[in-house]
Amino acid sequence: MFQIASAAEHAAEHGAEAAEHGLGVVPSHFIAHIGSYTVHLDTIISTWLAMALVIVLVLMVTRSLKKAPDKKQTVAEAMVEFVEGLVKAQLPEGSKETLMYLPLIGSIFVFVLFTNWIGLLPWRLLHLGHVPVEIASPTNDLNTTAGLALVSVISYFYYGIKKKGIGYFKHYFTPHPLFFPFNILEDFTRPLSLAFRLFGNIIGGEILIGILLLLVPWFVPLPIFAFEVFVGFIQAFVFAILTASYIGAAVAEHHHDEHDAHHATEK
Repeated sequence: MFQIASAAEHAAEHGAEAAEHGLGVVPSHFIAHIGSYTVHLDTIISTWLAMALVIVLVLMVTRSLKKAPDKKQTVAEAMVEFVEGLVKAQLPEGSKETLMYLPLIGSIFVFVLFTNWIGLLPWRLLHLGHVPVEIASPTNDLNTTAGLALVSVISYFYYGIKKKGIGYFKHYFTPHPLFFPFNILEDFTRPLSLAFRLFGNIIGGEILIGILLLLVPWFVPLPIFAFEVFVGFIQAFVFAILTASYIGAAVAEHHHDEHDAHHATEK
């Protein structure tokens, strides 16, 4: 009993000391005020780090492309084919517009993947000046995930209107005009679900790892680290495939439109 109590006291002291040095369970934001705006500088820094890492890797792979690909080019081509298959599966059957949406969906997938993973690096030992702040995944900040969700929503509006013109808005009144409020509500629930799903999964994993690091030696949470690598990939995949699905639905010809066109042709 005394040993249990002693261990609990030691964990509490360790947790208090960690919190004092900015190594708490929930990452704190390094906040700056620019005019009337509040800015999370740690999110900006980690976002730019992720972007720089992606740019460097892309330049390394693409600077010497060969007809007979080496290992790194093979991996890059496999990634492109993976995203291409993801996009193609969400578009109407027989669509030849896959390459139009590939840059957007591919960029979203790679960016979300690297921003999810960058929080798994040992940033807990890094502080901004004398301010004890942990640099974590940009996607554990709701501002980042909300911005990504807006990109997703704006993109399917853009492609839908680009293909159908004003006729894009006809789907709000299908299958019956009484469904208009429910159809319009969908445009609000989509970004909310995208933003909160990604935010909740990433910050939840970081909190779990933070708790384990406070209570047990560093090597014990390694399986959780491995699991979070998998979660980061799954969340990037889900975000990308949902965006592709929304675009596919926006550019698809609805069944009732095809049915009307068929009857018009017969007449």
